[in-house]
Amino acid sequence: MRHAIPTQNSFLYLATVLLIGLSSCLPSFVADTSFDGTVDFQVYHTFALVEPTAAGSSADPTQFEPLFDRRVRDAVAAELVKKGLKPDAQDPDLLVAYDLAVAQAPAAAAESPDFGYSYWYGYRFNYNTTDFPNYRPIGRYPVGTMFIDLIDATSNELVWRGIVAGDIDAKQTEESKIRRAIAAMLAQYPPGTM
Repeated sequence: MRHAIPTQNSFLYLATVLLIGLSSCLPSFVADTSFDGTVDFQVYHTFALVEPTAAGSSADPTQFEPLFDRRVRDAVAAELVKKGLKPDAQDPDLLVAYDLAVAQAPAAAAESPDFGYSYWYGYRFNYNTTDFPNYRPIGRYPVGTMFIDLIDATSNELVWRGIVAGDIDAKQTEESKIRRAIAAMLAQYPPGTM
């Protein structure tokens, strides 16, 4: 009795089909950015990640996941370094903050029913957004939307914002998902590089 021996072409075909099938299982992220068109982004060479402040009174402190925070911060720093920026905690050109729109706590929803789709995760920083084009507060975005804000360290003005709408959860810590979302946003920095 003769056994059929699979050919090399059969293995290649099967491997290709499996890779295509598996890649379709990975969620893709659609990123959008806004930026101040009057800013020359070529002057930015260094950055520092801003430490988050305590969550506001409407935020549920149990939503904070330290591993999630660390993975987001590490992924943002890695992507900015790929862009040629250097970390500099002492004298940065850019300050970097991130936010995540999460479900509003039931008590906060009862206090302010017109608050919007979500509330901020408590990472709001004290920087100026007055002249930023098309600025919308975090609470006006759907739950699961992640933001990266780049702030001019000298003027304290928001100069660039990356937004990715997706199923990002502050309690989930899937590193590959976090990295893909951040890479999708920062692929569009500096403006005009896509």
